[in-house]
Amino acid sequence: MDILAIIDKKRLGQVLSDKEIKYAFMGYLNGDIKDYQMSSLLMAIVIKGFNFKETLALTDLMLKSGKFLTKKDIKGIRVDKHSTGGVGDKTSMIIGPILASLGLKMGKLSGKGLGFTGGTIDKLDSIPGFKTSLSIKEFIKTLDKVGFAECAQTDEFTPLDKVIYSLRSVTGTVESIPLIASSIMSKKLALGASYILIDLKLGSGALIKTREDANKLSNLMKKIGKAYGVKVIVEITDMNTPLGDNIGNALEVIEAYDILNGKKGNLYELCVNLSAKLYKEAKNVSMKEAKNKVKEVIDNKKALNKFLEFIKSQGGNYNKIKISNNIKEVRSLKSGYIKEIDAKKIGVLSLHLGAGRINKEDNIDYSVGVVLSKHKGDYVKKGDILCQLYQKNDKNYAIEARNAFKIN
Repeated sequence: MDILAIIDKKRLGQVLSDKEIKYAFMGYLNGDIKDYQMSSLLMAIVIKGFNFKETLALTDLMLKSGKFLTKKDIKGIRVDKHSTGGVGDKTSMIIGPILASLGLKMGKLSGKGLGFTGGTIDKLDSIPGFKTSLSIKEFIKTLDKVGFAECAQTDEFTPLDKVIYSLRSVTGTVESIPLIASSIMSKKLALGASYILIDLKLGSGALIKTREDANKLSNLMKKIGKAYGVKVIVEITDMNTPLGDNIGNALEVIEAYDILNGKKGNLYELCVNLSAKLYKEAKNVSMKEAKNKVKEVIDNKKALNKFLEFIKSQGGNYNKIKISNNIKEVRSLKSGYIKEIDAKKIGVLSLHLGAGRINKEDNIDYSVGVVLSKHKGDYVKKGDILCQLYQKNDKNYAIEARNAFKIN
C-alpha cells in the first residue's frame, strides 16, 4: 500500500478500507509513516470525515494496539467517566474518589492537554511524586485496593491513541467528531467498564461548539459502546464559562481538594450530578437516592479521604504541590454586571502563561494559571479584582485577561 494514495483517497472524500486504516495508523505507531504524512491524513479526516465503519475500525485498532482488561480482571462493578475537554475541567479527580468511596471501581486512562483545553494527566503530573505511568499489574492493584486509579496511556494501554493524541494537539486536527470518538472510546473500552459516562462539553471553551455536533458525537459514542456491549450515558454540559475558579494544573488539583472539602459552586453541582447519574445506572437506584448518597460522602469527608488515598497510592504527595508566588491581580476598569466570562479566552491565556503546550515538545509549567475572583452574574465595581494570574515572569497579561470578561 502507499500512504500518499491513502491520503489522497481521503482528501477526495472516499471511504478507506479497514486494511488502509490499519496500514496508515499502525505504520505511524511503528515509525514507518512520518509525522507530516499522518498530519496530512488527519487533516483530510477532519475535513472529509469518517463514516461509522471507518470510525469503528480506528477505535478497534486503537483498543487492540495494546493490552486491555476484561470484566474478569477486577472484582466489583466497574464504571468509567470521561470529559471531552474544557477549561478548568478537573471533574475526574473529583468524581473518581466520590464513586470509589461509594463502593464502585473507577479506572481511567486519561490524556494530556489538547490545544487550550487542559488534560487530566498534566494536572496529576503537577503533584510531586505522582506516578501517571502504571503497568497493568500496578493499575489492577491500585484499582482493587483504592477503588480509583488513573493513568496515562502507556505502551501497554492504547499506545496508538497516545501518539495520535499528541500529534492532533499541535496540528490543528483536534476538532473532529470521529477522531474524538475513537480516542475516547478506545481508552474507555480498554479498561472493561460496564457503564461509561461521557461528560460532553459544549461551548466556546470546548472542542465541540454546536448542539448539532454534540448530538452527533453523543450518538456516535453510544453506537460504538453498543457494538461492544457497553452502556454509554452521555451528558451534554456547558463550557462557555470556565468550570470552577482555578485554571492551570496545580491550581486545579487544589480546587478538586476544595470541592471534596465542601466548596460550592458550578463545579460542585456538576460533579454531584454526574456522579449521581453514574451511580444510579450502576446500582439501579433512583436519581434522588443517588444524589443523597453522593452528597453524604462529600459531607462526611469520605470522598476527600479517598482523594488523598488515591494520590498517595500512586506515589504522590498532595502537601508538596507548588504554585507560583508571582501573582498579578487584574482589576476591572468599569462597574457593572458580568454578562460573560469567555472560557476559550481564559484557556488561551492560561496556555500563554505556560500551563499548556503550543508545540508538541513544549514543557508545561505546572505552577502557573488563572484564578477567577468573580463569576458570571456578579456585580463588580471599578477597581474590583476580576482574577489573579499566577505567572513565572513579569509580562503584563492584563489586557488579555480583561478581554475575557464581558461587563455591562
